[in-house]
Amino acid sequence: MELASGAAVPTRSTGWARAGDFLIFVKPHIDVTFVAVAVAGAVVSWQRSGPFPLSQVLLLAGSVALLSSGAECWTNVRDRDLDAVMPRTQGRPLVSGRIAVPEALLLALVLTGSGLGLAALLGPVALGFLAFALLSNVVVYSLLTKRATPWSIVLGSVVGALPLWAGAAAVREPLPAAAWMLGGTVGIWIFVHIWVIALRYRDDYAAGAVPMAPLVWSPGRLRTALLASAAGMGALAVASLLSLRGPAVPEAVALTGAFSAAILAGTALVPVRPQLAGPLIHLITIYLLVVLGAAVACAL
Repeated sequence: MELASGAAVPTRSTGWARAGDFLIFVKPHIDVTFVAVAVAGAVVSWQRSGPFPLSQVLLLAGSVALLSSGAECWTNVRDRDLDAVMPRTQGRPLVSGRIAVPEALLLALVLTGSGLGLAALLGPVALGFLAFALLSNVVVYSLLTKRATPWSIVLGSVVGALPLWAGAAAVREPLPAAAWMLGGTVGIWIFVHIWVIALRYRDDYAAGAVPMAPLVWSPGRLRTALLASAAGMGALAVASLLSLRGPAVPEAVALTGAFSAAILAGTALVPVRPQLAGPLIHLITIYLLVVLGAAVACAL
């Protein structure tokens, strides 16, 4: 359907298709990742210290899922002008008109309010970590720095560590050293992952005039930053596993070390061979699953 002026009128889906639009809108793959990070933090903090705190872990998972979904709503509203000019994101529900801005804002309020309500039941420390994660994602990264500096994702990367620390605090305080180091690993993983994605889709980010590091830094500077970050990420991951001292530690360290070396090699090559960015994105994604799985296996 078109208006007399020729402008297209967005067609709203109905029923299950409408529900699917809202599901896509909150980016469930990101929400599930943050839930996995938080649960790993809870397990690492528990470390067979008593009965498994199932009720706390379920409450944690629900809170993180709601807060992550709500954060995606806020950032999607904020970035809808960028999504409209980036070919990779032009089909998103808010950009195409399948979801209206008032609907998105109402959903954001409901999800973040519910998530913070559940987080309050986890205790003040866990609530503080999760509230700061929401602030870091929506305000520090999306609102203040994403369009202003290539360091934006580094400044906002603490959003990766905070859910893990929240999970750890929900089970036991003070947090064990393994949880602090594992959270740091995830924080560094955030910007390594996003920098490689920005390299893979640099034309999209250029279209939106987003000053991501791969667009504004020289290949040499980007390589130095990626190598230093990947080395630090690997060192923290291995150190966190060694501090757990479980029977599975030798195998976990060997596996994590091998993946860390592969990531290090990939980050050395990708700035000058950007065609490797796609495979490296998959490898970095698998790396996070390996590190979290190794930590959980050592703690169980």
